Amino acid sequence: MADSSSERLKSKVDLELLKPKHSLKKSQLANDLLVVLRQKVSEYPATHQLKSCSEFILFCCKLIENLVLKKDKIDKKQLLLDVFKQLFNLQAPELLVLDATVEFLWSNGLICKIPLSKKSINWFKKKGACFF
Repeated sequence: MADSSSERLKSKVDLELLKPKHSLKKSQLANDLLVVLRQKVSEYPATHQLKSCSEFILFCCKLIENLVLKKDKIDKKQLLLDVFKQLFNLQAPELLVLDATVEFLWSNGLICKIPLSKKSINWFKKKGACFF
């Protein structure tokens, strides 16, 4: 029944033209981020230690920095706190420590976007691999 409903809907409206905004966009990004981070966490043997590992927190911050655009108007730090809360079931004191860690990383200039030159080189390597 759900398949026929979605098919009827697709015949009436092009769903690609309807883009989520505001809170829907934020929840969609948070969900996508959770999926990626859960996969990343499963790669490490001691997952319970990652919630306080500054290197993992920096990885997550850089991921969010490159994922969330300015035009999305989403608070990146709050998104990180929400994702960590869901991922590791953090309590209020742990969230304060995480918040302080993010502030430290930001104030020391460690959270940054991937430079366009690196993205370009990576893109050419991927495209070049197809030709060779």
